[in-house]
Order: sequence, then C-alpha cells, then structure tokens
Amino acid sequence: MRTLTSWLLAQERVGLDRELATLLDSVASACRRISSLVARAPLDGMVGLAAASNASGDEQKKLDVIANDVFAGAVCDSGRCNILVSEEEEQPVLVSSTGSYIACFDPIDGSSNIDAAVPTGSIFGIYSLGECIVDEDVDSAAEVLDKCLVNVRQSGNELAAAGYCLFSSSTVLVLTVKSGVFGFTLDRTRGEFILSHDAVRIPDPGQRIVSGNLGNLLRWSPPLRTYFQSVLCAEPNPYSYRYIGALVGDFHRTLLYGGLWLYPPDATAPQGKARLLYEVAPMALLAEQAGGMATWGEGAQLRVLDVVPKSTHERCPLFVGSASEVIRLQQYLAAARA
Repeated sequence: MRTLTSWLLAQERVGLDRELATLLDSVASACRRISSLVARAPLDGMVGLAAASNASGDEQKKLDVIANDVFAGAVCDSGRCNILVSEEEEQPVLVSSTGSYIACFDPIDGSSNIDAAVPTGSIFGIYSLGECIVDEDVDSAAEVLDKCLVNVRQSGNELAAAGYCLFSSSTVLVLTVKSGVFGFTLDRTRGEFILSHDAVRIPDPGQRIVSGNLGNLLRWSPPLRTYFQSVLCAEPNPYSYRYIGALVGDFHRTLLYGGLWLYPPDATAPQGKARLLYEVAPMALLAEQAGGMATWGEGAQLRVLDVVPKSTHERCPLFVGSASEVIRLQQYLAAARA
C-alpha cells in the first residue's frame, strides 16, 4: 500500500518542489486531526454555534474556530507558508517572511451539517507567493502584508496545488499538484493516508445525476430553472437528484460518478455564495485535472480558473461536473438567450 508520504516523495523525484511537498504533508496532518475532532464533536461539546460570524458573514460553528486554528498551526509549523487565507479570518495573515507559498483554506466546509453527523470536509488551495518586493525600511508585519496582498488575489490558473478532505464514513484526502487527481483514504490503525483512488477521471458520460439546492430554485434565472426541471422530468430516463449541502460531499460524488453540480447565482446572491479563492477555484482545478469542466456563468467560455478575484473573500458561482453535462447545460442557456 502506497502512503501519501511516499507518493509525495515520488512526485519530488519528477519535479515537485520540495517546499510544496512539505506544505502538503502539513495540510494532511491538519486533516487527520480535524477528522478526529469532527468524529468526537458531539462527545467533546463542539457542536452548536460559536456566538460569532466569520469574515464572509456566516455564523461560525464551534468546530469552525477550532479547525481554523489547527490548519493555521499546521501551515505555520511547516515553515513553507508565507501568507495564509482562511474563511474564518477577515484579512490574510502573514505567517513567515521566508515561506514561498500562500495557503488558502476553508477549514470546515458544510459545518452546519456537523450537529446532524452529515458529511463535511475541508478545502485548500496553495498558490505560489511570486515576487513580493518590500522596501528595506518596511519592518512591520502589517506593512509587509500590504505590500504582498496583491499576490494573494490570483486566478485559479496560478494554483500550485489544490484539494479537499472529506469527513464521512471514511476520511478521504483528494489532491492535485497539476498532474492528475489522486485520492488517499485515512487508515486509522496506521494513522496514514493510503492511496485509494489513482489517477481519478470524472466519468463522461457519467451517471445521470444533477445536484443543486432546490430550495433556491425559484430564485434562479428562468432558463436555468427550466433546464433543471426538464432533466428531472425527462422521460423515459430522468436524472436522479442528489444533494448533501456540503460542497466537498457533493463534489466528491460528482468526481467519482459524474453528472452535474451547480451553485448558480440567484436573486438574493447574484455572485453566488461559494468563495472563489479557497473553495471554487480549488474545486475547478480538480475538475479540470480529472477531465471535467467548471464554469462560473451562463456561458461555456466562462472558465472558473480564468477569474482573478478582486477581494480575498469574493464569491463566485460554479457549474461543475462531467464536461458533456456542463456543455449541454451551457448550450441550453445560450439557446434560451438567443
């Protein structure tokens, strides 16, 4: 059985930067610890709200705060992270003046599911710091961060690595270093992530599955609403509807089975609700690396990875899945606009 550590070493031999490999190993350590915390949350009193809101305005769960500290501690201790960005932090945080990477993460995706023991996960994206020119007379952390802040707002094309960890019946870490998508399942007896999904490809054609929040259906654009209803009522072979309500869980199913998952703009959230930098872009990279497609608007040419965020917590819609399903949807929407 091949461990994540041995897989990363093999990737180093074919060109993966050693600092990036070290940082990814630290992310995996954080995921192992968070997996344990999620499993014990009801026993340790870590369910319910933390009586605060995060930088995106969402109510924080107790485990959101704890998981954020775990992730931050892991990437700091790695010594390879320069700046970290988190859904739970209002501003980017300067970690080190020597690290070469920017670590962006959603510590607990779908945290509202924790109390009901429904699948949750963590999402991460690693960007290269790039050139960050700081004047010699600048010595405060705030001034250094201000000089480097523009480096945080990169398109998904600039991701060096991305992935997520699913906390469910098993704990599965899925990642890409831009040479395919690989999944590792946590062996709790060994405390190691073991390669379980080698060179994952999104099935195309995949299973006829469509996924989205039907609670918002009446807020979607009329053409999108009509398309969604039409595939669910298609005869003689209607699509199945599946929706977990956590991006990691819904994306993982789509990655393995194919189909279409969408988080479109609506009347109350014209920019969508998922965050571009550390949720949408990492998932888009995984989708493309697995042979799928990810767009952000009602047009097939609107590739998610081309979008450059204007702010740290910018939101972005997402249409993702088997390439043929995404194209079929976009063709329908284009015809409806014509």
